[in-house]
Amino acid sequence: MIEPWHVREALRFRFGSALADTPGIWDRTAAVLQNYAPYRDSFASLAEQLEDALFNTLYEQLGPSMSARMDDGSVRRIRTAELKDAADDALGVLFERLKVYSVTYESLREYFMSASSFAAMRVLYTRYAGFMDPAERRILGRIIRDSRPRAEWESWMDPEEIPPVF
Repeated sequence: MIEPWHVREALRFRFGSALADTPGIWDRTAAVLQNYAPYRDSFASLAEQLEDALFNTLYEQLGPSMSARMDDGSVRRIRTAELKDAADDALGVLFERLKVYSVTYESLREYFMSASSFAAMRVLYTRYAGFMDPAERRILGRIIRDSRPRAEWESWMDPEEIPPVF
């Protein structure tokens, strides 16, 4: 079961520990994830629900300034444009807990292709290798490696597995 602390940890880096550790702040977002039903919800519709829940939660907590104190002590404004990526981070919590089935693989792959979801890419790469052709997995690894900072993928992807393209 997805708990608010799972969401907290997924969003800590993005919003800072001071905000992430606010009691009860991630309950609404966790509830959206808990209510997911594959027969009823698409990942795209779930992402929209998460964006709305995150905006409402952050606005209620931070007010119109939408400013949060980051772990380095700086204060920065959370832009509505970043809520799509924050919703993707939260979706990653769900993706990590889905059963590894071919239908789930197809749904994640379709969502990754249509939404460029980093969370879907990560889970496809780490949990669904058996469903992918090795060449497809290398391409996915290259996309991840070349489009994201190393700190975001080095804990779960060996750069030596994915040779550079010349």
